[in-house]
Amino acid sequence: MRGLNFTTTEGVEFEMKFRKPDRRTYEGCDGVCHYPKWNWQKGKIDINPYRGDQCIFNTIIHETTHAYFPSATEREVTSFANTLSRILYNELKFRGSITPALSNNVKYKRNKRNK
Repeated sequence: MRGLNFTTTEGVEFEMKFRKPDRRTYEGCDGVCHYPKWNWQKGKIDINPYRGDQCIFNTIIHETTHAYFPSATEREVTSFANTLSRILYNELKFRGSITPALSNNVKYKRNKRNK
């Protein structure tokens, strides 16, 4: 499974993969950002691909914000991501189906539960 890679302004490399976060640890989460413990490691972000486009869009913004601003609180990150997502998706009608783009990055199957 190929991931999306980016580097923060602090030089920290991250790999974003579209897979469900481990429910044993992150039950109910649509995304998780793991900041690297050592400077030679890559950070990792997992995004649940089995959600709707707007939820995936918001989760990508949310977890990327965690990567860029690790000292920000969950409340600050959530507020920022929800505001930016709402502006882009609802107000400016920024659209495009995320699901087809995921097909290159995840083994994605639609079923009755995630339509």
